Amino acid sequence: MKKLYDFIVIGAGSGGVRFAKLMANTGKKVCIIENNRVGGTCVIRGCIPKKLYVYASNFSDHIIDAKTYGWNVGKVKHDWKNLVLKKNKEVSRLNKIYEKNLNTSGVKIIKDHASFISSNKILLKKKKKIIIGKRIILATGSKPDYPSIPGSNLGINSDQFFEMKNIPKNISIVGSGYVALEFAFLLKNLNFDINLIIRKKTILNEFDPDIGNRILKYAKKKGIKVFSETYLKAVKKIGSNYKIITDKKAIKSNLLIYAIGRSPNIDTLKLYNTGVLLNSKGAIIVNKNSQTKDKNIYAIGDVTNRKNLTPVAIREAMRLFNWLISKKTSLKLDYNKIASAIFTQPEVGSIGFGENDLQKMNKKYKVLKTEFNPLKYSFMRNKKNKIFIKILYQPKNEKVLGLIYIGDSAAEIIQSLAISFQKGLYLNDLKQTVPVHPTSSEELITII
Repeated sequence: MKKLYDFIVIGAGSGGVRFAKLMANTGKKVCIIENNRVGGTCVIRGCIPKKLYVYASNFSDHIIDAKTYGWNVGKVKHDWKNLVLKKNKEVSRLNKIYEKNLNTSGVKIIKDHASFISSNKILLKKKKKIIIGKRIILATGSKPDYPSIPGSNLGINSDQFFEMKNIPKNISIVGSGYVALEFAFLLKNLNFDINLIIRKKTILNEFDPDIGNRILKYAKKKGIKVFSETYLKAVKKIGSNYKIITDKKAIKSNLLIYAIGRSPNIDTLKLYNTGVLLNSKGAIIVNKNSQTKDKNIYAIGDVTNRKNLTPVAIREAMRLFNWLISKKTSLKLDYNKIASAIFTQPEVGSIGFGENDLQKMNKKYKVLKTEFNPLKYSFMRNKKNKIFIKILYQPKNEKVLGLIYIGDSAAEIIQSLAISFQKGLYLNDLKQTVPVHPTSSEELITII
């Protein structure tokens, strides 16, 4: 007899885990299927290990800063193997917590590969068993893209990077998005030689142009070798090294990392056995309640390509849970009001619309912006990264449409601003605020 569940969740990332726990806590019979470790991209091979590596890399700058304040810092050397070992321990710790929380909630964890036989029948590949779910929740996330060129398999993707125990000296990174830039900065700060290969003149093109322009300038200042308007044509291996052939010149490197984007992870689900429909980018089409065209199947997180951030996947899971339980939800989710951060050096925090967005919308706007040297770097002969602040607002009522902060602690600052932005933020709200002095973020108020 085939096992029957109220809910089958496919994918044990942050969104899938949150939904499974919430639903199991109501007494429903829930299982979650995962063919890798529990925790998903964020915990295992994404934001958590990346942020740990960013923390490690930032100490390089801290040591330089300390010298300007009178600290006598001797010779220092970074131990990559030690960093990887500690990262792995932390990831394993989080993985065990995720599994413990699922077990405590009564969720059945099935470590297997899942594919559809029909809208409510799932085949478990390893166990060679069929299970049935009254409702299926797809939370399979995304997978890294590879370029379609000869020898592309010689490079590694961003997921594989986090499994590397040894890193060679010269590294080439292909991509212009935030993952590519974060990798480039953190590895450069850890004293590796970095080549950044980008197809356009600009980077971070999904964000306001002021972000990409400044981060590219800082990348070059940091010593990252940028190959702009450069297209990959082929990759060849010569001994233990790589020859990256482009439309301009060949680039020699010890390691090649692709960070050219991610696609919905759906290839092996056999969705053709269901009524689920995909859009032109291969993402699962859902309505506002995360329901697919197949009424028994729902999808949350990166697999829908709405806003590919871990907290968004969790919020989508919570909204879906509330809707399935009560057919209504009090949890708002405005995708245009979600803050994001880029962990380069300096950090970037942004929320709302950028100028590129507003121009596409033909929306009238005004801009306030400032750029200055922070007090922290007063003692440096060659000034380091400047603070950049930009506010975009409506001309008539002065409602804030977008905020950008580039500088130290930008991620923490934009998180605080996100609370006000969610409620509706106006220039007058900033005018009425008494700033904390001396801080860099006080310019958010004195800029007006």
